[in-house]
Amino acid sequence: MSETDPRVARLSATKRELLARWLAEDAHDSEDPARSPEPRTETERAIAGIWQEVLELDRVGVDDDYFALGGDSVHAIVIVAKLELAGLRITAQDLFDLSTVRAVAQRAVREEPAVARPRPPAPDAYPLSPMQEGILYHSVGGSSPGAYLVQVCCLLTGPLDLAAFRAAWQAVVAARPALRVSFDWRDRTQPRQVVAPEAGLTIDHQDWRDRDEADRAAALTEFLDRDRARGFDLGSAPLLRLTLLRESDTTHRCVWTHHHLILDGWSQQLVLADFLDCYRDLTAGERPRLPERPAMSDYVDWTRGRDRAADEAFWAEQLAGMATATRIAGPGCVHGHVVAARRGEVTLTAPRALAAELDAFCRRNGLTPSTVLYGGWALLLAALCARTDVVFGVTVSGRPPGLPGATELVGLLINTVPLRVDCAPDGAVLPWLRALQHRLAGMREHGHVPLSRITRGIGLSWGASLFDTIVVVENFPTAAGRSAAGGLRVGEVRTVVDEGYPLVLEIVPGEELRLLARHDPARLPASHVRAMLGALTACLAACVADPAQPVSRPRMVATRQHRQHLERERRADRDRAGRDLRAARRRAIDEERA
Repeated sequence: MSETDPRVARLSATKRELLARWLAEDAHDSEDPARSPEPRTETERAIAGIWQEVLELDRVGVDDDYFALGGDSVHAIVIVAKLELAGLRITAQDLFDLSTVRAVAQRAVREEPAVARPRPPAPDAYPLSPMQEGILYHSVGGSSPGAYLVQVCCLLTGPLDLAAFRAAWQAVVAARPALRVSFDWRDRTQPRQVVAPEAGLTIDHQDWRDRDEADRAAALTEFLDRDRARGFDLGSAPLLRLTLLRESDTTHRCVWTHHHLILDGWSQQLVLADFLDCYRDLTAGERPRLPERPAMSDYVDWTRGRDRAADEAFWAEQLAGMATATRIAGPGCVHGHVVAARRGEVTLTAPRALAAELDAFCRRNGLTPSTVLYGGWALLLAALCARTDVVFGVTVSGRPPGLPGATELVGLLINTVPLRVDCAPDGAVLPWLRALQHRLAGMREHGHVPLSRITRGIGLSWGASLFDTIVVVENFPTAAGRSAAGGLRVGEVRTVVDEGYPLVLEIVPGEELRLLARHDPARLPASHVRAMLGALTACLAACVADPAQPVSRPRMVATRQHRQHLERERRADRDRAGRDLRAARRRAIDEERA
């Protein structure tokens, strides 16, 4: 049928346009039969549009697979929250299990869309969240000043307007109540956080242009140590400060120090994005415009409305029959106090081929990268401890889809919860990983429960721990790499923090798989940590190479690789000691001759 057909000529302009679109779509589908069909229903279009926005895609068809499109657990948090605002209720587990727009649309429950209402002012004082209660307890109970202090170091490249920099940060502090809180616990049965109406932010500026690269590196290490030793007075706001270290005419090293009580990593990125937007407006001569965000008090209210009995029953079931804790290092606290000695760091970047294989494996099999990474760590712990029932800490975002605006909330929502893994199932790697992912999805509804309450609920005494390693998969939205006005860019972001555990493994999946282990050298030597990271990458490679193999085989790979890494480290230590001894003998002989 063509435009010359008299039947077409009799149609209105609108109908002719609709006919042309239909014919074009039909032709396109016939040319590419493998192309997933367009959404047809209102619900399908809403879901596809949100997937397209969150996953940053040009198109999403109704039968495209969520994991093949690049979706993961953090994307799921944002998608579920946006669907709820659009009046469609699903769970992250629905998203993982169904994985296509068509199937999710059939499962989604239609509700009235959330109506945007003016937010009431945040209260001047309110209780602490469960995680804040635990951190405050350790912070004021005799721990060293650097405990739970977070230092975010980044490189600012480009011309910097110092006045606009200061004004932008002051505007962000004024707009976000969480950045103006202090803590009131003395002479109170129930501690609370108090929002100051104003909080003067300290921004120090130092000129390091006369130092060479080596001198600057040493000076930065020394500065970070002094900065940590300063700590914060938790009763005085704000619990953050900034230092600008000018390294050249076009580069500044920025150190943003804050107490962990007020912000988590996700919130850091929201604050950084707010700063960049403010800075851009100010340098353009405009008034800063910041998005409206929920207050931390909204989250505290949400946690207090949860079913405590259901939470405790869930965790009791998860940990039932746990024979013993999973530990690979010595005690972490001194009389219950966190001692923040300088942390060691071991970094390993896996081969790009492994990162690509891991990504393809997850997309192909409907798994999130974090599931596979957790599985690999569990198998390594099983190898190290010669046990098959292991438990370790995992960091969860704590941003519940049921709380409107949770993904945009600034505060401390992150939590550490125990993940128990059976490493001796009768089956292959792939179904084992799928079962692990299902367990992780079930934990999301109860991820806000503080670890202290979980351990007490299973009968552990005060100060006892289930594990001494934490795995953090860093896949929250990031503002690093964004540009502000005048070409100012943020890069080389590095976070220094002591979480109070002998080993915290931070994993950044992507085109490169980067493993960063923060460890206490007095309790876990660097040589052992390097061996563990090498064994972990070998274990991951074994899992993705043959998902049909028994779970015991990649565990054996981890055991063998760890032993080999340690042996290489021992040989290198012996060789180094031998060289040092020979050099010392030569010096002694030379001195005698002289």
